Amino acid sequence: MQIEIKSISQSEIPTAYVLTRELMEYHNALDIFTMTQERFSELVETGVLISFIAYVDSEPVGVMNIFYKYTTFSGRKILYIEDLYVRESCRGCGIGGQLLAKAKEIAVSNDCEQLELKCAEWNEKSAGFYESHGMNRETQWEVYTLNIKDI
Repeated sequence: MQIEIKSISQSEIPTAYVLTRELMEYHNALDIFTMTQERFSELVETGVLISFIAYVDSEPVGVMNIFYKYTTFSGRKILYIEDLYVRESCRGCGIGGQLLAKAKEIAVSNDCEQLELKCAEWNEKSAGFYESHGMNRETQWEVYTLNIKDI
């Protein structure tokens, strides 16, 4: 089995979008997934969203979408993993670990202070995976959101 992690090209945007949509389906979140392929493409083309596809023997099996944010504590960047997904048939083969290693490499080379992501509370398998790769569960901060359509 040959695994390749590749920054997406213009022609791979539809594949990255489909894999991202599969993740939303896995999370039972298709009812709130309003991202269109056109908007996804726009975000990638403008550099706001950086996307990688994992291939096994030339077949796309996973996706990682990242972006940068900044912290006022130090003024440095945080690499934020918005999506990390591997198709079920390929889980446990080291693909997620390679995607996460790619994120770590990017964070180090871009002088990021930290790497961050969210994990659904019910997703204990993923939480265990992240912890096994050196990530720590945040205990000092609660996440609060406000949906703008509710204003």
